[in-house]
Amino acid sequence: MTGSPTVRRRRLATALRRLREQTGMTADQAAKEVGISKSAISRIENAQVSVMPPVARGLLELYGVEGEEVDALVQVARDARKRGWWQAYDDVLPDWFEVYVGLEAEASEIRAFEPQLIPGLLQTADYARAVIRAEHPDAPGDEVNRRVELRMRRQDTDTPPKLWVVLDEAALRRPVGGVETFKAQLRRLAEEADRPGRTIQILTFGVGEYGSMGSAFSVLTFPEPADPGIVYVETRAGSLYLEGQQVREYSRVFEHLVATAASARESRDLIQGAIDEPREDGAGGRGQPGRGDLA
Repeated sequence: MTGSPTVRRRRLATALRRLREQTGMTADQAAKEVGISKSAISRIENAQVSVMPPVARGLLELYGVEGEEVDALVQVARDARKRGWWQAYDDVLPDWFEVYVGLEAEASEIRAFEPQLIPGLLQTADYARAVIRAEHPDAPGDEVNRRVELRMRRQDTDTPPKLWVVLDEAALRRPVGGVETFKAQLRRLAEEADRPGRTIQILTFGVGEYGSMGSAFSVLTFPEPADPGIVYVETRAGSLYLEGQQVREYSRVFEHLVATAASARESRDLIQGAIDEPREDGAGGRGQPGRGDLA
């Protein structure tokens, strides 16, 4: 199993940028030596495109890499050009989110904060459908179904990542999809809270203000040391992928949220309380618009 081509592309990009900088060579100089454009070097080093194995080999040899290390990194280039399962959903998968799905597919741990909605990896199909309809009100039924199918496919993996989620209590109170759909979603959330490798904490209204209010984010960690962690922040217009110091900053924010939220045991009781709470169906069967929640 070669793993996610998105992760492989990012790994190779990091290695090629580091090796070029170690030689003191500029991107323009490297591009001229291997016969490609400076902009192509930039796209390769920013993991925006996959690099052809012969070009990867040429760059590695230019940078003085020899022997088995060249062969290993050229193999990474080959793996990075393979198709991930998610590319079968190109018709409903925007480019900016395709990157996230590729990273998610190989993450060993995801720490996520969500102020409004149940995260996509924990959603039921009906809840997801309500959210997607609210986000894409003009989408035809077939497109909505494809988006729901994609979200459910992301949950269906032989090696799910550890998942640590902090939810604002608002997510337990917003009846997305109507009472029955929302109750089923809360029951699913309770089941997930009892699963190994799942930690769910609730930030109650009683805590008042807290860091990162209204700003959802995810911190992804990968099993290989060569693949540094990344922060994913989604907006209406696209997404941000943050690395390095910003990963450490968001990790500290997440630690503060964990310390502020109810414990996992208390949170499980809060979820059960929300399930048992009588509700009137005032949602009209419609999802409430929020962030795209991982499309």
